[in-house]
Amino acid sequence: MLTLFKNKNNDQHQEPASKREVTVTGALMEVLRPGFPAMYLYQGNLIRTSTVQAILEASASHVRFETQNSIYTVSYNHQPGGAFRVTA
Repeated sequence: MLTLFKNKNNDQHQEPASKREVTVTGALMEVLRPGFPAMYLYQGNLIRTSTVQAILEASASHVRFETQNSIYTVSYNHQPGGAFRVTA
């Protein structure tokens, strides 16, 4: 018998497709917000991702987030905002 429509409930045993993992050293160009693409500077190139789904981890040295297509880890060249420190 030919099956024209696949019942998604019968696919419970399939593993979800794993997402590509991207690890770079760069700088975020704007605040990460779920529902919007992320933009970061990598080796002089401005990179725009697909829509951010979730922010997985954020620290002083890196940020990890998930987009529709991939999981990104962006490590900072130096502390964010460090270049803007004012000394008296």
